[in-house]
Amino acid sequence: MRAIIIDSQPLVRVGILRMLEHLPDIGPVLSIDPEAVGTLAVADERVLVVYGMSSESTDNWALLRRLHRRMPQARILLLSDNIWLHVPSSLQVCRVMAHAPKSASIERLGASIRHLLGDTGAMPQPAPRSEAWQPLHPPHAIVVPAARRAC
Repeated sequence: MRAIIIDSQPLVRVGILRMLEHLPDIGPVLSIDPEAVGTLAVADERVLVVYGMSSESTDNWALLRRLHRRMPQARILLLSDNIWLHVPSSLQVCRVMAHAPKSASIERLGASIRHLLGDTGAMPQPAPRSEAWQPLHPPHAIVVPAARRAC
C-alpha cells in the first residue's frame, strides 16, 4: 500500500518515514507539507495517510476535507497535540480511522499504523496493574508543628 505523510515539521516527517520503511505492507512513501495537499493527484486507491495536525494552522480541517475529496479511499491516522478519547463521528466521514497524540511512543504509532493496515491484533494491550508506574519512594506524611498552624 502506498503511504503519504503530511506534517508541517520536517523532522516528524523523517521519523515517521523511517518507521514506515520497516513495515512490510508499505510501498512508496510520499512526505509533504500540509500546504501541498492541493497538489496531490486525485486517486481512488487505498492509501495510508499519517496526517499531523499543525498547532500553527487554522485551516487543518479544510485541508483534511480537501485531502478526502482528492483521495476518498485514504485511511487516515490523525496526529495532534489534543488528546481525544475517540475520533469524532464528523471526522469519520473524512475516513479518519484513528487518532494518536503527537507525543505517542514509536510503539503506539506503529501499532496504530498496523491497525489501519488491517492487522486487528496490532493495538497494544493495557499493561497489567502490577507493571503500572509506581513511585520509587512512597510519599511520607508531612506534619506541621502546632505553633505554625494558622487559624
